Amino acid sequence: MDFALKDMHCLARDCARDAVARKFVAPALELIMLEKAARGEFDGKEALLRFGEMYATAIAGDGSVERGRVVLTVGGELGGGAALLRLAALRLFNDLLPDELKFDMHMYMVGGKNYVITAYGEDAARLMRILAVSAPSAGGGYLSPKFEGFVGEARVEVRLDEGSIRRTKRGVAADLTISEGGVDVKYNVYLRGDHILLQFISTDRGRAELAARLLKLAGVSAEMKEKGGEGEWQVWATTDRLAAGRKELRDALAEIVRKAVESGWVDKETADRWLDKLRSGITLREGWPRYKVGLTGGGALEVKYRSTSPNNIEREARRLRDMGLEEGRHFTVKMPEGGGEGYVSILREGLAYAAWLSARGEGGRQRLAAEFVEYILQRAREEGGAVYEKAEEVVARGRAVGSLRLADVRGIEVDVGGKRYVVDVLGGGAQSEEGRSGRTLLRIAITAEVGRVEGEHTIVDRVVREYTITFGRYGRNNKAMGFATARADAPGGREADAERFSALVEALTGKRPRVRRRNDGTIEIICYEEHLDGFALYAELAEDIRRWLETK
Repeated sequence: MDFALKDMHCLARDCARDAVARKFVAPALELIMLEKAARGEFDGKEALLRFGEMYATAIAGDGSVERGRVVLTVGGELGGGAALLRLAALRLFNDLLPDELKFDMHMYMVGGKNYVITAYGEDAARLMRILAVSAPSAGGGYLSPKFEGFVGEARVEVRLDEGSIRRTKRGVAADLTISEGGVDVKYNVYLRGDHILLQFISTDRGRAELAARLLKLAGVSAEMKEKGGEGEWQVWATTDRLAAGRKELRDALAEIVRKAVESGWVDKETADRWLDKLRSGITLREGWPRYKVGLTGGGALEVKYRSTSPNNIEREARRLRDMGLEEGRHFTVKMPEGGGEGYVSILREGLAYAAWLSARGEGGRQRLAAEFVEYILQRAREEGGAVYEKAEEVVARGRAVGSLRLADVRGIEVDVGGKRYVVDVLGGGAQSEEGRSGRTLLRIAITAEVGRVEGEHTIVDRVVREYTITFGRYGRNNKAMGFATARADAPGGREADAERFSALVEALTGKRPRVRRRNDGTIEIICYEEHLDGFALYAELAEDIRRWLETK
């Protein structure tokens, strides 16, 4: 804090330009608000929402949201002081959170003048849950496409208020509460005529926006508008939109319907129609038709839309092309013939690429991909079990591509043959080149320092060199494999070099390579597609790997 205050003194004395001052205003206001909330002088839940809104706004301008990571960058003049104020506000924010939502943040200096404040893994997931509720929105739709990354981590709870199901003059009413991130909203549910209506009404637009956001996190695209001239904001959704929601919400609504039937307040035919819709989970998310999401006999993920209408098939194919997917590589199309069904089938690579676009694409493509991926996950969630696990695995892999930096791999310890090695990556890159056979090869070169650990903390035999591995396609199935050769002139000879190489590959990809020793003394390090997937996580390598994989 002394450092921050010193910067503040400099700010007041010498650097009072708007561009500099604005860096300090937001965290300073956050600190004031959170301190008041901690003393009971300001509503705690309101403080959580306002802080989340301000922090999400900062991320929209100078940050990123990725699978397992939330980053805010604070740069330029006096960035260190502003970053420390941000950390102080985050610490106070944590003090107000329930234990299950508390998270850790880390701050690093990059490039000699910028600072990044980052949450990783489970900490990032907990932060995303809070920001999913509080990020700025309009009518339930987020104001920044970056915020779509929050949706996947949301864990909304839906609770039917005990004893609230009641008979009214117009039908049946009940109350249910949707909550997430320490915030909850109560909604009214009505069974009227031939439809189910979920509704929230408030004179506070901000509260109505929150109600719409929570419904979005529960899988429902709700309507929101101002009631003409009466100063009230309404959020509502009816049967088909509600049937597109998450299972927790559909189960609560089904319980209301069943209790109404038992009490004789709703006729059984109407109730059965509602229950069928709620059980099947009709998917009308933003106009998407009903895709089948399941597993083939061999356990592979199957994502397919079927229709007898050529126009419908062409519409879906065109939408996938608009998203950035390529026919033949990411999806296949069969047009209907003779009155039979045609289909659009999304390949595994297509869903993974759509997930990548949802995290790192731009503009309309990113928004369309984010909608599609969330929709497919919703359909998989409805199927449950192995289907959802497989879909989540493919999406997570796609979103993770390019999410890391090579320089982030520092101090990683790996056990190789009973010895411990520590790996620090300094940089690297990849490029394609033509091989002797005329086929395109991919050469990945990583510069790293690899040392051996003796005892508890002593690192010996540190070696800095460029490690190169070359991938090609081999065999009848055209599988990707990478080969490297341990150097005889390296410190310690081939065996030591092979161990260091193995430690580097495992530190980067999480997978140990195969080591093959030939009769002539040559030692080969061999990598497979799982290693290539691991290398693709790094931004410096991801695009070159993607382009190489597109070559035949």
